[in-house]
Amino acid sequence: MHDALVYSKDNYHSVASLYPDKPVVITEAGWATNSNGRGICPQNTSQELQAVYYADLMDWTGQEGILTFVFEAFDEPWKGSPDPLEPEKHWACSRWNREPKRVMQSLYPELLRQTQTA
Repeated sequence: MHDALVYSKDNYHSVASLYPDKPVVITEAGWATNSNGRGICPQNTSQELQAVYYADLMDWTGQEGILTFVFEAFDEPWKGSPDPLEPEKHWACSRWNREPKRVMQSLYPELLRQTQTA
């Protein structure tokens, strides 16, 4: 699991080394929470793993001052194949109905309270 951050760091540093005088922004980083096995092993996807990846990513990019955009805000059920477990549908920090996933619940516990009272 933590090797994923090594991969992200390697990608960042490979670009940053080519452009040492330019700021490098991570524009799309994320972790799928479901998979039907198409491109991603189902056992490598879960809300728990997504939360671990984001915690590691935010710790590293925060320490280094790297502007980072996570992918993405809301699941997109129309993406990919008709299979509901298609990984393309499940990269977001919240479900399609705006219900926060575990990663958002741990970062912003007030979102969970708002969802429960709405």
